[in-house]
Amino acid sequence: MSLEMHCRLKRTKFILDVELSIAPGCVLAVTGENGSGKSSTIDMIAGLLACAEGKIALGDKVFDDSTTNQFVQPEKRGVSTVFQGGGLFSHLSVERNLLFGRGAAFKNTAKFEATVERFNLADLLSRKPSTLSGGQRQRVALARAFLSPSEILLLDEPTNSLDAVSRDEVRSAMKSFFTTYEGIVILVSHDADEVAEIATRVANIKVVSRDITTARLSA
Repeated sequence: MSLEMHCRLKRTKFILDVELSIAPGCVLAVTGENGSGKSSTIDMIAGLLACAEGKIALGDKVFDDSTTNQFVQPEKRGVSTVFQGGGLFSHLSVERNLLFGRGAAFKNTAKFEATVERFNLADLLSRKPSTLSGGQRQRVALARAFLSPSEILLLDEPTNSLDAVSRDEVRSAMKSFFTTYEGIVILVSHDADEVAEIATRVANIKVVSRDITTARLSA
Protein backbone atom coordinates (compact mmCIF):
# COMPACT_ATOMS: atom_id res chain seq x y z
CA MET A 1 0.00 0.00 0.00
CA SER A 2 1.37 3.39 -0.97
CA LEU A 3 1.50 6.37 1.35
CA GLU A 4 -0.28 9.40 -0.10
CA MET A 5 0.23 12.68 1.71
CA HIS A 6 -1.21 16.00 0.56
CA CYS A 7 -0.98 18.23 3.61
CA ARG A 8 -0.51 21.76 4.78
CA LEU A 9 0.79 22.53 8.26
CA LYS A 10 0.25 26.05 9.60
CA ARG A 11 1.95 27.64 12.56
CA THR A 12 2.66 31.23 13.53
CA LYS A 13 4.81 32.60 10.69
CA PHE A 14 5.40 29.10 9.29
CA ILE A 15 3.64 27.15 6.53
CA LEU A 16 4.69 23.71 5.27
CA ASP A 17 3.17 22.15 2.15
CA VAL A 18 3.83 18.43 1.62
CA GLU A 19 2.99 16.34 -1.46
CA LEU A 20 4.26 12.77 -1.19
CA SER A 21 3.49 9.47 -2.89
CA ILE A 22 5.64 6.60 -1.60
CA ALA A 23 5.42 2.92 -2.50
CA PRO A 24 6.32 -0.02 -0.22
CA GLY A 25 10.00 -0.92 -0.31
CA CYS A 26 11.06 2.69 -0.79
CA VAL A 27 13.60 4.36 1.50
CA LEU A 28 12.87 8.06 1.08
CA ALA A 29 15.40 10.52 2.50
CA VAL A 30 14.00 13.94 3.41
CA THR A 31 16.63 16.66 3.41
CA GLY A 32 16.59 20.43 3.88
CA GLU A 33 17.95 23.26 5.97
CA ASN A 34 17.39 23.48 9.72
CA GLY A 35 13.88 24.59 10.60
CA SER A 36 12.46 23.86 7.15
CA GLY A 37 9.99 21.23 8.39
CA LYS A 38 11.74 17.85 8.08
CA SER A 39 10.76 16.60 11.53
CA SER A 40 7.30 18.18 11.23
CA THR A 41 6.72 16.09 8.10
CA ILE A 42 7.28 12.80 9.87
CA ASP A 43 5.40 14.03 12.96
CA MET A 44 2.31 14.47 10.77
CA ILE A 45 2.69 10.93 9.41
CA ALA A 46 3.18 9.57 12.95
CA GLY A 47 0.11 11.44 14.20
CA LEU A 48 1.98 13.78 16.56
CA LEU A 49 0.80 16.75 14.47
CA ALA A 50 -2.43 17.16 12.53
CA CYS A 51 -2.79 18.55 9.01
CA ALA A 52 -4.37 21.99 9.00
CA GLU A 53 -5.52 21.22 5.48
CA GLY A 54 -5.33 18.03 3.44
CA LYS A 55 -5.14 14.28 3.85
CA ILE A 56 -2.77 11.44 4.73
CA ALA A 57 -3.66 7.87 3.75
CA LEU A 58 -1.92 4.52 3.55
CA GLY A 59 -3.77 2.65 0.85
CA ASP A 60 -7.44 2.84 1.83
CA LYS A 61 -6.60 3.57 5.49
CA VAL A 62 -7.08 7.29 6.13
CA PHE A 63 -4.83 8.65 8.90
CA ASP A 64 -5.81 12.31 8.75
CA ASP A 65 -8.41 14.19 6.68
CA SER A 66 -9.14 17.84 7.43
CA THR A 67 -12.33 17.82 5.32
CA THR A 68 -13.99 15.09 7.40
CA ASN A 69 -12.17 15.70 10.71
CA GLN A 70 -10.98 12.09 10.61
CA PHE A 71 -7.84 11.55 12.69
CA VAL A 72 -6.29 8.22 13.66
CA GLN A 73 -4.32 8.25 16.92
CA PRO A 74 -0.57 7.47 16.67
CA GLU A 75 -0.77 4.06 18.35
CA LYS A 76 -3.35 2.87 15.80
CA ARG A 77 -1.47 3.88 12.63
CA GLY A 78 0.94 0.96 12.34
CA VAL A 79 3.84 3.43 12.29
CA SER A 80 7.16 3.00 14.12
CA THR A 81 9.47 5.94 14.85
CA VAL A 82 13.15 6.04 15.78
CA PHE A 83 14.18 9.39 17.24
CA GLN A 84 17.58 10.93 17.86
CA GLY A 85 18.93 9.31 21.02
CA GLY A 86 16.71 6.26 20.54
CA GLY A 87 13.75 7.27 22.72
CA LEU A 88 14.27 4.28 25.03
CA PHE A 89 12.64 3.90 28.44
CA SER A 90 15.40 4.51 30.97
CA HIS A 91 13.84 2.37 33.73
CA LEU A 92 13.53 -0.72 31.52
CA SER A 93 16.20 -3.19 30.49
CA VAL A 94 17.14 -3.56 26.82
CA GLU A 95 15.04 -6.72 26.61
CA ARG A 96 11.97 -5.03 28.12
CA ASN A 97 12.46 -2.03 25.82
CA LEU A 98 12.46 -4.39 22.83
CA LEU A 99 9.27 -6.09 24.01
CA PHE A 100 7.42 -2.90 24.91
CA GLY A 101 4.09 -2.27 23.16
CA ARG A 102 3.48 -4.15 19.90
CA GLY A 103 6.74 -6.06 20.28
CA ALA A 104 5.41 -7.94 23.32
CA ALA A 105 3.71 -10.47 21.04
CA PHE A 106 7.14 -11.75 19.95
CA LYS A 107 8.47 -12.68 23.40
CA ASN A 108 10.23 -16.08 23.30
CA THR A 109 9.80 -16.36 19.53
CA ALA A 110 12.23 -17.03 16.69
CA LYS A 111 11.66 -13.50 15.40
CA PHE A 112 12.82 -12.02 18.70
CA GLU A 113 15.96 -14.16 18.69
CA ALA A 114 16.69 -13.27 15.06
CA THR A 115 16.24 -9.56 15.78
CA VAL A 116 18.59 -9.70 18.76
CA GLU A 117 21.18 -11.46 16.60
CA ARG A 118 20.81 -9.06 13.65
CA PHE A 119 21.43 -6.01 15.82
CA ASN A 120 24.12 -7.71 17.98
CA LEU A 121 22.26 -7.21 21.26
CA ALA A 122 22.64 -10.59 22.99
CA ASP A 123 25.15 -9.27 25.54
CA LEU A 124 23.08 -6.16 26.26
CA LEU A 125 19.62 -7.57 27.06
CA SER A 126 19.87 -7.15 30.85
CA ARG A 127 21.41 -3.68 30.77
CA LYS A 128 19.66 -0.31 31.20
CA PRO A 129 19.92 2.39 28.49
CA SER A 130 22.03 4.63 30.73
CA THR A 131 24.86 2.07 30.60
CA LEU A 132 24.92 1.91 26.78
CA SER A 133 26.87 3.92 24.25
CA GLY A 134 25.04 6.11 21.75
CA GLY A 135 25.49 3.55 19.00
CA GLN A 136 24.20 0.74 21.21
CA ARG A 137 21.09 2.75 22.15
CA GLN A 138 20.32 3.41 18.49
CA ARG A 139 20.74 -0.28 17.64
CA VAL A 140 18.25 -1.10 20.38
CA ALA A 141 15.82 1.52 19.05
CA LEU A 142 16.11 0.14 15.52
CA ALA A 143 15.64 -3.42 16.76
CA ARG A 144 12.51 -2.38 18.66
CA ALA A 145 11.12 -0.73 15.52
CA PHE A 146 11.91 -3.84 13.47
CA LEU A 147 10.26 -6.13 16.02
CA SER A 148 7.09 -4.05 16.26
CA PRO A 149 4.75 -4.78 13.33
CA SER A 150 4.56 -1.64 11.19
CA GLU A 151 3.87 -0.53 7.65
CA ILE A 152 5.83 2.71 7.91
CA LEU A 153 9.16 3.34 9.63
CA LEU A 154 10.16 6.93 10.41
CA LEU A 155 13.79 7.73 11.23
CA ASP A 156 14.52 11.22 12.55
CA GLU A 157 18.27 11.81 12.10
CA PRO A 158 19.10 8.50 13.84
CA THR A 159 22.90 8.94 13.56
CA ASN A 160 23.14 12.70 14.11
CA SER A 161 24.65 12.65 17.60
CA LEU A 162 26.91 9.61 17.18
CA ASP A 163 30.67 9.36 16.84
CA ALA A 164 32.13 7.96 13.63
CA VAL A 165 32.42 4.35 14.86
CA SER A 166 28.88 4.28 16.29
CA ARG A 167 27.54 5.94 13.15
CA ASP A 168 29.00 3.19 10.99
CA GLU A 169 27.52 0.51 13.27
CA VAL A 170 24.04 2.03 13.11
CA ARG A 171 24.17 2.57 9.35
CA SER A 172 25.18 -1.05 8.87
CA ALA A 173 22.28 -2.17 11.07
CA MET A 174 19.84 0.00 9.13
CA LYS A 175 21.01 -1.34 5.76
CA SER A 176 20.66 -4.92 7.01
CA PHE A 177 17.19 -4.13 8.35
CA PHE A 178 15.99 -2.62 5.07
CA THR A 179 16.85 -5.74 3.09
CA THR A 180 13.90 -7.56 4.67
CA TYR A 181 11.58 -4.70 5.66
CA GLU A 182 8.59 -4.63 3.31
CA GLY A 183 7.13 -1.32 4.41
CA ILE A 184 7.92 2.32 3.70
CA VAL A 185 10.94 4.02 5.25
CA ILE A 186 11.24 7.79 5.60
CA LEU A 187 14.66 8.96 6.76
CA VAL A 188 15.20 12.56 7.88
CA SER A 189 18.89 13.35 7.47
CA HIS A 190 21.29 16.20 6.78
CA ASP A 191 24.19 13.78 6.18
CA ALA A 192 24.89 13.52 2.43
CA ASP A 193 26.96 10.33 2.84
CA GLU A 194 24.18 8.64 4.81
CA VAL A 195 21.57 9.62 2.22
CA ALA A 196 23.72 8.35 -0.65
CA GLU A 197 24.42 5.06 1.13
CA ILE A 198 20.91 4.24 2.36
CA ALA A 199 18.17 6.05 0.43
CA THR A 200 16.49 4.87 -2.75
CA ARG A 201 14.80 8.24 -3.28
CA VAL A 202 15.56 11.77 -2.06
CA ALA A 203 13.21 14.70 -1.50
CA ASN A 204 14.48 18.13 -0.50
CA ILE A 205 12.37 20.65 1.39
CA LYS A 206 12.63 24.03 -0.31
CA VAL A 207 12.03 27.29 1.55
CA VAL A 208 10.22 29.50 -0.96
CA SER A 209 9.44 32.51 1.23
CA ARG A 210 10.95 33.95 4.41
CA ASP A 211 8.57 36.79 5.29
CA ILE A 212 6.26 34.12 6.62
CA THR A 213 8.47 31.07 6.31
CA THR A 214 6.91 28.86 3.65
CA ALA A 215 8.45 25.49 2.76
CA ARG A 216 7.48 22.87 0.21
CA LEU A 217 8.24 19.17 0.00
CA SER A 218 7.26 16.93 -2.89
CA ALA A 219 8.27 13.44 -4.06
